[in-house]
Amino acid sequence: MTTTELLNILNQNQHLSFQELFQKIPDITFLDYLSMLLETHHISKSELIKKTYLERTYAYQILNGTRLPKKDKVLQIAIALQLDLHETNILLTLSKNQNLYPKIKRDALIIFGMNHHYDIQRINELLDEYNFPILE
Repeated sequence: MTTTELLNILNQNQHLSFQELFQKIPDITFLDYLSMLLETHHISKSELIKKTYLERTYAYQILNGTRLPKKDKVLQIAIALQLDLHETNILLTLSKNQNLYPKIKRDALIIFGMNHHYDIQRINELLDEYNFPILE
């Protein structure tokens, strides 16, 4: 369900109590959101795996919902999909990880790289240049 559809539910059902509205709003999982992103960005699972440099078995566990990834793995997915900061932070939240926070220097470097459409390799070079752990 899109944000627009959710807003329509909220706007068109003003006569309902919050509890009734709350029941109409579906829960979205990390896997739901990731599947939607793959579809909207027109990228297959195998293409994503190649771009993320994730180990194939591990990547399929993420894509099949049997494993919830850590922050760096989510960032590798976000970078491979060329997500913006907002989409990336939603993906991080749904995976129960901390959002990127620009006051944290490592996060700021990653945001910079994402804003400049760097791939994972280039972002890792940038992180290494400033002595921060690379995405792996």
